Amino acid sequence: MRKKHLLALVVVAFAALALAQTYPLQITKLETKDLQGNVKTSFKRGEVVIVETTISWAPTYYYYYAAASLSYLEIITMWYGYTMTGLALTRTSIGPGETKTFGGGMQIRMTDPMGTYRIEVYVWNGFPSEVGPKCPKWTPLAEKAITTISVGG
Repeated sequence: MRKKHLLALVVVAFAALALAQTYPLQITKLETKDLQGNVKTSFKRGEVVIVETTISWAPTYYYYYAAASLSYLEIITMWYGYTMTGLALTRTSIGPGETKTFGGGMQIRMTDPMGTYRIEVYVWNGFPSEVGPKCPKWTPLAEKAITTISVGG
């Protein structure tokens, strides 16, 4: 009976690995900074939050077979609860073994609420509405990254 349980456990483990989402790109760094470039997680109303990300492409196969470059859309959002309070985005491409850094600034308005804000970073092959030769199938290219900041008076 124990052999059957062990076999079932091994089959379930392999199935879970096979179903796990793998992404070609990785968000390797996500930092929030002030306008002087200092890493910071506590801000005041009226200040600008600089969100800086680093993305890398480390193919798991030989570079010889990798595509010359991979185009992507990076979206950085700032949320207070379910309300988006900031947005920055860029479109660029990356080559195998390359690392790229992007940053965007979002101002905390004087009327914005105090509390915890969530920063989310997405890396996609384009917007979901872009269907056709440029973007035949929408797909995320990296696992979403999340961090938080606090906003006071």
